[in-house]
Amino acid sequence: MHQYEFLGQLVLIGTLAIVNILVLQKIRIPPVIGLIFTGVMLGPTGFHVIRDSGLISTLAEMGVVLLLFTIGLEFSVDDLKKLRKIVVFGGTAQIVLTGLVVALLSYWLMDAIGKVIGSKEALVLGFSFSVSSTALCLKILSDRGELGFDHGRIALGILIFQDMAIVPLMFGFSFLTRGTVMSLESSFEEIALVLLFAIGMFGGFRLLMPQAVRVITELHAGEVLVLGALVLCFGAAWLASLIGLSLALGAFMAGMVIASTDGSHRISRTIDPFREAMTSIFFVSVGLLLDVNMIELPWLIAIALVVLLVKGLIMTGISMALGFSLRVSLMSGMVLAQIGEFSFVLAGTAKSAGLLDQHMFQSMLAIIVVTMIVTPALISAAPKFAAQVAPALGFMPLASKPEPKQPVRAAAGPIACKGEIHAAIIGFGLIGRNIAAVMNATNLAYTVLDTDRKTVKTMRRQGEPLFYGDCTERKSLLRIGVDHSRAVVICIPEIDAAVQCIRLVREINPGAFIIVRSRSLESTNRFYRAGADAAVTELFETSIQMFSELLKHFRVEPETILAQQEIIRREGGNIFRELFTETDGSGNDPAKKISKWRGLRHV
Repeated sequence: MHQYEFLGQLVLIGTLAIVNILVLQKIRIPPVIGLIFTGVMLGPTGFHVIRDSGLISTLAEMGVVLLLFTIGLEFSVDDLKKLRKIVVFGGTAQIVLTGLVVALLSYWLMDAIGKVIGSKEALVLGFSFSVSSTALCLKILSDRGELGFDHGRIALGILIFQDMAIVPLMFGFSFLTRGTVMSLESSFEEIALVLLFAIGMFGGFRLLMPQAVRVITELHAGEVLVLGALVLCFGAAWLASLIGLSLALGAFMAGMVIASTDGSHRISRTIDPFREAMTSIFFVSVGLLLDVNMIELPWLIAIALVVLLVKGLIMTGISMALGFSLRVSLMSGMVLAQIGEFSFVLAGTAKSAGLLDQHMFQSMLAIIVVTMIVTPALISAAPKFAAQVAPALGFMPLASKPEPKQPVRAAAGPIACKGEIHAAIIGFGLIGRNIAAVMNATNLAYTVLDTDRKTVKTMRRQGEPLFYGDCTERKSLLRIGVDHSRAVVICIPEIDAAVQCIRLVREINPGAFIIVRSRSLESTNRFYRAGADAAVTELFETSIQMFSELLKHFRVEPETILAQQEIIRREGGNIFRELFTETDGSGNDPAKKISKWRGLRHV
């Protein structure tokens, strides 16, 4: 029965992982940390229960493939085109700058502590550490709903380029190998051939994938849908591996092509359970790799922290150079500061080529694992940290860009005076654009603040009063005339940034009417406590629109529908505000408050 020994290992991993996650959740530590800690406990650094991790590594790689496939399902080809500047320029700059800077620091630091390494080894360290964790970053950002934010888009673009850069980096390592016979010309030919095949494969996906998805989703058989989704995912990954690309990149390409089809949501829903299980095993496998002498661990942790700082600063500078605000750039730097799973591949390649010895290889693995362990905490803390630090660093050259000042408010009155602004709009996404269109149609003055330089430049040419800046910076708010605006409309999705913006607006213009977009009832409460006059909760308004359509279907009088909407907005909003007020010492049962709200509907 030894052939079934792996089942016992999987049961042990699953049981211990559940226990660790339950314990760590009590102190609000993300589940990913519990999974990595499970691997550390069962691996060589811990109790060394699992000695043969071959099957675990295979399942883990399948998890990464499924994760990238589902991420691709959320982004169409058109979405990728919008990221081309980040992918091409940002990705190239990140790999090259990080690789060279970390290589120089490695050479200097190792020499300082008496462990001299050669320039080849330093370059291996630098470029191996330049790669971030696709699985970890995208998993956490997806769980937090931040992939669509600016820092999430930056992370996705950079990670896509890093996955594509793995093959050239491996070719580059071959030139560092002693006694190599591969010429520069033949290497370029191989890379060009890989790129040619990759373009051809992507074109084939665009031609064949939509038809395959249509066949799979139109058949009313659950088995066909499940098997078909797995075939599309792993088939694309396998084809990518045949031409030298990473499995994950092939799966991402397939998912991105399928995203433009009507059946993409059904395939995503089918894949999700498999993805969650396999990615969990991936994070456990990260902990299983760790095998280090505990005496050396403090030094390795210190080196890992230095790498996190260096990578974070470089990524912050690159994001600012791409035109993003300081706050968004700081968040992107914190998201991409860690070292990723493909670094294991690069380090293994260098070890096989004789560029690294076993001790250096294990030290690299330890540094990589340490950076991955702290990443969930870094990403969680990024919004608050960036919102607090960005205003203090506003003096930096790329942090802000001066814009023409608005005229100062002349006097208060029932209508806007000359130079007065009816509303200052924060964020020019779909919601901000719609509000601006209505303001323009009704001849009400407005200004807009946005963090996308390209959008600002384009819309200003069309006559829109758009200004570049970050809403967490006082001077950016003054730039759009918040000090003399009657109302401020905050349309951004980032909760922490919106809270800080509300507080700043209250300091600058205490009499302004502040209305803010809210994604949840919990965030609504934070906005009210920060000083907002009104918070429009997306889920709340969606429910109002749905029951309105339902009443229309039943031919209820329009006056009655409007009356119900007014009651829900007035009374329901007040009760929901009370539900999440931490300072409410009344001890009232939330269920009773909801029952009261339900009773108010009968008019």
